[in-house]
Amino acid sequence: MPLLAPADRRILRELLSRGGTAEIGEISASTALDNQTVQTSLSTLQQSGIVAQAGSVPGLRGARWSLTRHGHEVGPSLVGNDLAGAAEAQEAVGPVDPAEGWGFPWRPPKPEAPLYARGLSRRARRVADRAVVGIAGPPPRRSRRGHAAVAILLVAATVGVGFVAMTALRATEITIAGIRDGSTLQPAHLDGTVLEFSIEGGDAASAQLLLDGIPVSGVQRYDNRIVWPVPPQPEGAHVVTLDINRRFFGTATAVVTFTVDGTPPAVELPRVFEPVALDEPVVLAGTVEPGVSLQIGEQRVDTASGSFSLTLPGPPGGPVKVIATDAAGNETKFDVIVPIGYPHTTGVHVTAAAWDHDGLRESVVELIEQGRINTVQLDLKDEDGRIGHRTDVRLAQLTGASRELYDLRDAIDELHDLGVRVIGRIVAFRDPTLARYASENGNLDWVLQTPGGRPLSTYGGFTNFNNPVVRQYNLDIAVEAAEAGIDDILWDYMRRPESRLEDLDSKMKIPGWDGGDPSPVIVSFLAEAGTMLREAQVFHGVSVFGIAADNGEWVAQDIGAMSDHVDYVAPMLYPSHWGRGEYGVVHPEAQPYDITKASLTRFQSVLAGTNTAVVPWLQDFSMRVNYGPDEVRAQIDAAADLGVSDWLLWDPEVTYTNEGIPVSYR
Repeated sequence: MPLLAPADRRILRELLSRGGTAEIGEISASTALDNQTVQTSLSTLQQSGIVAQAGSVPGLRGARWSLTRHGHEVGPSLVGNDLAGAAEAQEAVGPVDPAEGWGFPWRPPKPEAPLYARGLSRRARRVADRAVVGIAGPPPRRSRRGHAAVAILLVAATVGVGFVAMTALRATEITIAGIRDGSTLQPAHLDGTVLEFSIEGGDAASAQLLLDGIPVSGVQRYDNRIVWPVPPQPEGAHVVTLDINRRFFGTATAVVTFTVDGTPPAVELPRVFEPVALDEPVVLAGTVEPGVSLQIGEQRVDTASGSFSLTLPGPPGGPVKVIATDAAGNETKFDVIVPIGYPHTTGVHVTAAAWDHDGLRESVVELIEQGRINTVQLDLKDEDGRIGHRTDVRLAQLTGASRELYDLRDAIDELHDLGVRVIGRIVAFRDPTLARYASENGNLDWVLQTPGGRPLSTYGGFTNFNNPVVRQYNLDIAVEAAEAGIDDILWDYMRRPESRLEDLDSKMKIPGWDGGDPSPVIVSFLAEAGTMLREAQVFHGVSVFGIAADNGEWVAQDIGAMSDHVDYVAPMLYPSHWGRGEYGVVHPEAQPYDITKASLTRFQSVLAGTNTAVVPWLQDFSMRVNYGPDEVRAQIDAAADLGVSDWLLWDPEVTYTNEGIPVSYR
């Protein structure tokens, strides 16, 4: 039976009924087939030599398709008398040679002698043939030189025209748009991409589009254009091939390759380094996929070999941002923390007034000489906002904050001569002195306010940690201390007044803050201070509430975020400050070992993996329960049992219990 699909036969029959020529639209309307189906069937018939495209005039009419001579000859036998009865007709006729009207090569019908000539002799048939076409007899003999010349010219012209035609047929140009060859794309970028092939000198109807060797669906054909909306593809390399059959001249092929990559590049680099020395270079080394663009901090790093190394002149003052970007634009971002190896610290709190007092200063020196402490924490600015030493900070002079009880450089030199380190404590935002000055001079944005806009009276006046003048004032005090030779800056009252976060708006107003948890503002101050102090090679710590490990939002202290910018965290674990039953301890003040161990364990848990040192504040003063050597020693032992040998003792009167401090801690 004929090797034609039903749609092909319907279209062939339609062309025969129209005298052999029609447009796609006319065929579609008559056969009730859509344009794409008609186009596909015509392409099939064209490949068999049954039809040919006659061309089109842009803007006037569509392309016309016509039956070839071969189509006129074999078409009727292929469509039969009736499409619906084609099968019955085939059975009646019997098997048909597949070469008839299809196949390759096509067999032209053999010429047969006219019916009227059958039975005649050969001579009689020649006479009859001449008579039919009107040939009277043999023509007169003429010179064949002219004929030969004409024949030669005709052959040459034919060869020339044929050569030009063949050259034109061979030249097929395909332009690709939509995806650049060899590109790498994210899945999201591939979504919605349209691949377009513009064909010059070839038949777009014969084109076949393949993805990774498999024909694709959804191809749209517009005259000399092939358009394909690219569907989502799995990750990996892909090849799109367009093949155009040029019959006698082989196949014209266009290829575009692309890679789908939605996986961020892998970077092998520790997120948290082991603690390093304060004054030594730091090497950041690791591996990454070759060719990935890598930026560490502000520096571009070579990754051509797949490994990289960057040497910093010293440890950074805070997190170092790492950004790796691959060819598809996938990014991997993270921070690298390089903690400082904080030195072993056993120390006591000393106020400016105590250092100025001969007896109290001598008691501190006695602790040093007995080998019980190796560090002295000396107040630079206290809870009243008073600066105990002579200062050149201009705002401190304007506010009357400077008390000039001692010379800072002389005090530092004296303690260094005794072989101990000096921590300078700065009470940052609890500052009644600055708050009073700001209110008197109309700078209400320097202070925290009531919801009604009046200065907040809590703690005698709380300054605005979101105000640049207030922030710079505290930084200037720290810079002056660093220049005087201080070893360490320890911030206190690095917070807001206590209240539930949900009650914050009804309790206070923070000028310049748009609401919510202001913890990020506190962290940003520590980041600024950390960068400055790292350049001065000064250690940097922060004192925090004991409850902040679990309820830091009550005072805007995010312990994890703070730890990224300081060398140590100093939680105030005073047993007298815990309510009964906290952490399962029935009477915390009377159970110093139990509450110290329980609360310090929580801070260790929160800071796990940060390599940030923990230096707890311990209690050496009495409130409801009398504290002596046993209570002080119990707290020190509780910390030691958790592997923490660093601590600071607090006594507001600077009268410490020597017997509670083991000599071995020196």
